[in-house]
Amino acid sequence: MFIYQILFQKADWPQAEKEAFLHDAGFFIRSLRANGQLVSRNDVFLFQDDHVSLHVQCLTKDSLDERYNSDYVNQWIAVLMDRYGVTITYRYSGEQLGAESAADSIAASSFILYWGGSSPVRSGDNFAPIPLYALPYTYTRHRSYEDINSWSKDYEGIDGLWFRGSMGERPFHNYLTDIGSPLTMQGRGICDRLEQLTGKPSYYYLFNYDRREMEHSCPSCGREWQLTHKMLEKFDLRCDPCRLVSEKVKG
Repeated sequence: MFIYQILFQKADWPQAEKEAFLHDAGFFIRSLRANGQLVSRNDVFLFQDDHVSLHVQCLTKDSLDERYNSDYVNQWIAVLMDRYGVTITYRYSGEQLGAESAADSIAASSFILYWGGSSPVRSGDNFAPIPLYALPYTYTRHRSYEDINSWSKDYEGIDGLWFRGSMGERPFHNYLTDIGSPLTMQGRGICDRLEQLTGKPSYYYLFNYDRREMEHSCPSCGREWQLTHKMLEKFDLRCDPCRLVSEKVKG
């Protein structure tokens, strides 16, 4: 993980302009995050005499290179420059020791769609995160990863509701574990698109908790899917034709 300081520089910051700038700068930061160029979540803008700054985390040292910018990122850069007269620069601060390293999307032999961590797309070789910008756009209507980001946010919300149990566990458990749930179907659709775009097998991680019957056969096709040895020291179950991975119930 690599730390950068983003600087928005200009000679003077009128007080009346600050609130509007923060609003628009927030959209710029969110566009970088949606493109996989940022993985940090908490944005703290600091106003100083001739600049506004914030520190961010990136998966690779070159994550903020212009060549990775999406249309939305470039759009918000233009808005900030035209509307506020700022120059935008990225200042490298250093590497965060002990943080997970990114995988090379080109070298990866397969992908896994898995919620949580710094990227929802993982390498099938070492489970390391793959920056979204290193992949072809999966939401081609607007050249973005809106489908992946939407699925990830939905998964996060449903997982939180299931874990807390304050609204009844079963419906949210079913969303996470059922092969026919809207969440699962959305995720498998993303895997299909990713495989079509890259030519590499793309697996969906199907959550398994308190469903021992799922261990005996693939819930999609009914084939035996227990592995002789754990995959990536994590997954006990894999169905190659259905592009699914999962694990046995603990205990």
